[in-house]
Amino acid sequence: TLLHRAQWVGIDGAPNTTNLNAHAYVGQIRGGVGLNVISDHIGSLGTNTISLSYAYQLGLGPDYQLGMGLSFGLMQYGFNGSWFTPDQTPDAFLPPENASKTAPDFGLGFYFTSEDGYLGLSATHLIPADLDFNGTHTFNQARHYYFLAGYDYDITEDFSLRGNIFSKTDGVVLQTDININTFWKENYWTGLSFRYEDALCFLVGFQVANNLTFAYAFDLVTSKLSVNANGSHEVFLRYSFELDIIGRGD
Repeated sequence: TLLHRAQWVGIDGAPNTTNLNAHAYVGQIRGGVGLNVISDHIGSLGTNTISLSYAYQLGLGPDYQLGMGLSFGLMQYGFNGSWFTPDQTPDAFLPPENASKTAPDFGLGFYFTSEDGYLGLSATHLIPADLDFNGTHTFNQARHYYFLAGYDYDITEDFSLRGNIFSKTDGVVLQTDININTFWKENYWTGLSFRYEDALCFLVGFQVANNLTFAYAFDLVTSKLSVNANGSHEVFLRYSFELDIIGRGD
C-alpha cells in the first residue's frame, strides 16, 4: 500500500505524509508479518520511521477472531531548515539546521473481529523518549493511543453500508473521526467522514484492475484554518500479490 497526504494545502510548512507498507498472512506461524515506512514533514521538522510487525491470530469460535500484534522500529527526528521569529531573529531554542536524532519505537495492538463487526485498541511509542539536541532543544516522544470500532451491514447482495468510529489521543488532546462508507460489489465505494472542529471528508475508491485498488479523499477544512487552507488531499494505491509460497490461512 502506498499513501500520500498533503494537509492544509496553501499554508507554508503544512504537514505532508507518505506511507509505504506491506503485509502478508503466513500460515506456518498462524499470523501476519508487516513492514511499515513513514516519511512525515511539518515545517522544518521531519520524521522518518521504519518498523517491522508481527500479529498472531487466535480463533475464538467459528465467528470470532482476536489478533494480537507487536511492532518494533526506529524513528529519526530531523530539523531540516532554518526558522526565524517574526522580527527575523533566529530562535535560540530550536535545534541547529540539519540536526537529527534517532530513537527506538515499540507498538502494541489488539483487533477483535466478528462476522459483521470489529473492535481495535493499540498504542505507539510505548517507551517515551526524550531526544536532546545538543542542549538547545529536547523533543518528547509521547505515547499515542488509538481506538477503532465498526459494523458492516449488507443491505442487498451487492450493496453494503459500513460505519466506524476512530479515536486517537496523546493523553492531552483527543480527536475522533465518525465515518460511513457505502460499497457496491466490493469494487466501488464512496464515503463521508466528520472530524469534530477540524474537517468534513469525502472519499471515493474503486478497483482499477485485478488486485489493484485506488482511492482519493478530500478534507474540507471547517476549523479557523479554512481562511488560509484550501483543504487536504489524500491518494491511496494498493496492490495484492498472490504468493502461494508463504502459505494461506484456513
